[in-house]
Amino acid sequence: MGTYKYIGLIATQQLETPILLSSGSLANGYKLKKVLAHGQAVSNGLAESWYPGVEVVANLSDILEDENIELVVVAGKSNNQLELIRQATEAGKFVRVI
Repeated sequence: MGTYKYIGLIATQQLETPILLSSGSLANGYKLKKVLAHGQAVSNGLAESWYPGVEVVANLSDILEDENIELVVVAGKSNNQLELIRQATEAGKFVRVI
């Protein structure tokens, strides 16, 4: 097994279905490590059922301070989306907005 490139997912709006990694991402060694349901985007129970084995966290700092997470995915629009992106980049993370 190779080395993983870990991802932190921040859900910022109500999601109807889980955000899934593409087969290309999986083939390139990306693995979802932590999920934050920001605001009321997704309940923790739903996030746990969508992402078994992934840590559901309560605070943004749980993702930003994790040295193993290289990429932060911000899913959905929110009033503070630019602030989330700023904080993630200042923490040295790559950011993708979907």
